Amino acid sequence: MTRINRKFTYSIVAMVIALAISSPAVTAQNGDEPERSLAGVWQSRILPHNCTTGVPIPTAAFESLFTFNSDGTMSAWVQNAVVTVTRGPAHGLWRRDRGWSEYSFKIVHMRYNLTTGAFNGKQESGGTLALSDTGDEFTTEGWTQQFDAAGNPFPQQGCSTSVGTRFKLDE
Repeated sequence: MTRINRKFTYSIVAMVIALAISSPAVTAQNGDEPERSLAGVWQSRILPHNCTTGVPIPTAAFESLFTFNSDGTMSAWVQNAVVTVTRGPAHGLWRRDRGWSEYSFKIVHMRYNLTTGAFNGKQESGGTLALSDTGDEFTTEGWTQQFDAAGNPFPQQGCSTSVGTRFKLDE
């Protein structure tokens, strides 16, 4: 083999090895490995509690859906039983804080008067989230803050905890 052919052959082999090493492993939600990301669709039960005392308010508990996109954006459907306004869709952001299991999130939705349809303000909610070892459950410590139509915060902030379960294709 000529010197040029050997260099070309070694270059090709080096590129093939580099590509093989750097290719990310792609896995679907097939149950073989726990999903080590928050990305996905989650069903959650939110339990409000008194922010000062921590005492839960079981009669105010409600169901919700969250979608965490891999790009750090999210959407949510949240509607509690005490309805004096209608809410628009909730959109927000999330980030990984530490390791693969600790996250922060924040969502916002617009609020409208049920009778007149007039804009009443917005509500922001957020908190910290801990993903379980299996990657299929989470728990949160959350807060919520309402703002009037002019953007002024209401004096009372809400607090909650929640538990969520990953929505899967094959179950």
